[in-house]
Amino acid sequence: MNPSSVSYLRKPLALLGAGLSLFAASAAFAQTAAAPATPAEESVKLEKFVVTGSYIPIAGVATAIPVTILDSKAIENTGVTSSVMEILRKAAPQFTGNSNLGSTNANISSGSTGGGSQVAFRNTQTLVLLNGRRVAYAPILASGGFQFVDVNLFPVGAIDRIEILQDGASALYGTDAVSGVVNIILKSNYKGFMANANYSFSDNQGKWASRKFSLVGGTGTDKTGITIGAEWYQQDPLKQYERSYSNPIYGTATFAGIVNIGGQFYVLNPSLNAPPNPGTHLPAATLVANGTYIPLASSANLISGLGEEAQYSFNLAQYPTLVQGQQRKSVTVNFDHKWTDAITVFGDMLWTQTTTFSQLNAQPTTFSAPATNVNNPFDVTVTARNRFLQNPRQYFYDSDSIRGVIGIKGAFGDGFSWEAAANKNIIGQKYRNEGVVSTVTRGIVTSNGSINYFARQQAPGAVAASGLFGTALGNATSTLTTYDARLIGKLAALPGGDLGFAAGVEYRTESLDQSADRNSQAATFGWDSATTLDPFSKRRNIKSMFAEIRIPVFGGDQKQKFAHLLELSVAGRKEIYSDTDDPLVPKFSLRWLPVDNQLAIRGTYSKSFAAPTLFNLFGPGGVGFTSSLNLQRFGGGPNITGQANARSGANPNLLASRSKAYTFGFVYSPRAIKGFSVTMDYFNIKQTDLISSIGAATILQDVELLGTASPYASFVRRGPNGDTSQFTAGAPITAPGQIGAGPVDNNYVTDTLTNIAAVNLSGIDLKVLYTWNSDAWGRFDMSLAGAWYNSYTVQTLPTVTPFETVGLTSNTNGTTPRWQTYTNINWSRGKWGANLGWSLIPSTRDTNGIPAGPGVPAASDDYVETYNSFDLSARYSFGSEWKWLNGLTLRVGALNVLNEGLPMNKGTNTQSNGDIATYTAVGRLIFVEGRYSF
Repeated sequence: MNPSSVSYLRKPLALLGAGLSLFAASAAFAQTAAAPATPAEESVKLEKFVVTGSYIPIAGVATAIPVTILDSKAIENTGVTSSVMEILRKAAPQFTGNSNLGSTNANISSGSTGGGSQVAFRNTQTLVLLNGRRVAYAPILASGGFQFVDVNLFPVGAIDRIEILQDGASALYGTDAVSGVVNIILKSNYKGFMANANYSFSDNQGKWASRKFSLVGGTGTDKTGITIGAEWYQQDPLKQYERSYSNPIYGTATFAGIVNIGGQFYVLNPSLNAPPNPGTHLPAATLVANGTYIPLASSANLISGLGEEAQYSFNLAQYPTLVQGQQRKSVTVNFDHKWTDAITVFGDMLWTQTTTFSQLNAQPTTFSAPATNVNNPFDVTVTARNRFLQNPRQYFYDSDSIRGVIGIKGAFGDGFSWEAAANKNIIGQKYRNEGVVSTVTRGIVTSNGSINYFARQQAPGAVAASGLFGTALGNATSTLTTYDARLIGKLAALPGGDLGFAAGVEYRTESLDQSADRNSQAATFGWDSATTLDPFSKRRNIKSMFAEIRIPVFGGDQKQKFAHLLELSVAGRKEIYSDTDDPLVPKFSLRWLPVDNQLAIRGTYSKSFAAPTLFNLFGPGGVGFTSSLNLQRFGGGPNITGQANARSGANPNLLASRSKAYTFGFVYSPRAIKGFSVTMDYFNIKQTDLISSIGAATILQDVELLGTASPYASFVRRGPNGDTSQFTAGAPITAPGQIGAGPVDNNYVTDTLTNIAAVNLSGIDLKVLYTWNSDAWGRFDMSLAGAWYNSYTVQTLPTVTPFETVGLTSNTNGTTPRWQTYTNINWSRGKWGANLGWSLIPSTRDTNGIPAGPGVPAASDDYVETYNSFDLSARYSFGSEWKWLNGLTLRVGALNVLNEGLPMNKGTNTQSNGDIATYTAVGRLIFVEGRYSF
């Protein structure tokens, strides 16, 4: 074997070895102080339980399907109180990459999530459930945003546990569970009352703070139980100028005081607010000579903040947000009532209202001022540039979500149970974009001179009176309705155990609706360079059925040597979509205990199917021209230039993406080391037919050179210019060289969305747990969660070789470290407790950075430093000796207690100079928390 081919394994293997050594050493020491172990011959009866991944109850400590459970204690140990996404990012290293977006999506791409938070296990499509059932997608999808479940709608204080299924579960929960499932379980059957208050703040320059208050209470009788929760959360916005890593940021020549005549740029003398003597038109040389304007030798330096021109450059960090301002209010209700001895009525309700705020600099605008313009001091036409700084672009997303489930369940016979429920979820979102420029008004005020584009500051009240700035408005609604029923039981009692089964049906409808003000619509667009919002209203329905069977081959009364237990599970799901393919997906899983419960070996294989979104199928399309072309001509000769006709946008003929996934791993819980277990699972996922666009220039170039041999030949037609019917009725391509055979605008290229991309990823998930109890030292709960990628390749086009993203920071997958770990140690003794957390992210390479070398600033080179963040907290619980404080627990601590800085990578993360979603935006975060319960 070539040693270099496995060199990248050294660090993860070394890490694993170190971690296991640490835990094993602790465990060995623990045996000297631990209580005597249970005798080997003593039998322990294991209760059956159900976890995400199977509807059939199982007895045992290791399921066939890899599942990680974060209970309320594990959630508390993270120290995170803001959102489910931030909890998962910290506690589960697999939630990394640029598809895991939350409150740090507060800059130019904020419209992709609309103030929401999305999670993506292994940066791949992940199904999110609430109490085991679906949730409506975020309404931002109706305007072309991402398709995701907004986990910001779930109140952290009401969560009982989070179950993370680490392989596709498409056969049970939906064919779109590609990489895994996140099932958020809210508190139920709660007896008592608990109030929690948290205040978190940063002591870094610029400060930052968040506040949270939550209540949970429950009561019940032998027949009825009800749990009610409420939560309020608020966080401040964090601006770029408030952190040194993102201040200053340069990158524009469009701001007040800058004009250009062709390629020559001039800056207004800093001592002047506006050129003197309006109406006097002078040559540029005269304006330079009299000190009105200063010529700039390099516009590139002005833009980049370099050289002599840096003194005039504009700092873009003054207004944009790094972290959204946010407020969330939630109420939860969970109940069950035993109607008869065999029938129970149950239900849950979640209402959440969120408001989010983010901000950009004021819109950059230019004006081609003729020499006759009243405010133009030059005697020729010049381009005047301005930003009206007191009118930044502000984005407000106000969401209201109501979700209710009502159901009935029961049991009959020997081990049979059934359940049926209805689920309704409506999410409405109001969008408000303040500070957009009116195109019509801009033309009027620049022509009549009421707004002086050559001035730094306008006359008091002039901007407001002009009506130059307005507010774009939009309203979107996402609705989900489901009806489901399932039956669970055993078909037979076999020597190896019960032959269990589960079967069910579901009917689901999804709808999206969008409305917008007239100026935001493409056909009547009236805002300068703002975002178009077009009316949209579509719905789909999906009928599905599934079945699962678990076959006990060995176990129970039928054990064999090296076959203490062997189970095979087979599941399948059929879905019938009203608007796309009708998939049938299988899943197979195996659980094998060779000797006893100490070692479990398991594996799974499944297929998944992700339907195109309603917006991708039926959203608005666009017809116009390509950007300026410069194509190589078939057979040689001058390049092909000009613009061709092009159409883009949605495609009703899209197919679903397909994926295959398999896992193989083990769980080892040695009886000799009480409280210790190690879990390792290998995964491999291949997804094809992902939806993307090709690019008009790419299509035309390939067709020009290859003709019908090009995979894109069917996307091009030829016909007379100005006739949009030629996109479908035009003459097809028959040979190379036809793109440049006539006027380039006789070409009609279709560059709508298509099934064209693919990803392939593989790696290992690691989990180590150890609990040590000592009468003298107390209880220690230690855990290590690790993720290691062998490969994560992306193929954007059939003609492009798949490229690797592991170990890189890129525009494709964001930050994708080779490996990543989170270690947590929790100590408790009597009324005292403490917690230590450690997040470790190794270095990556910025694909858009400058190769490291002499003279290259560290912040700009392609080396992204290793990140170590430590969290530390301590707590005390008051007992009955404190009459008025009994039941109160106080906790103080800090996340990133050593204030580890943001690893810089300016090449890819140009807005903040680093990946603030993966690492940190705030820095050290100190918190004080009080919890009162009885």
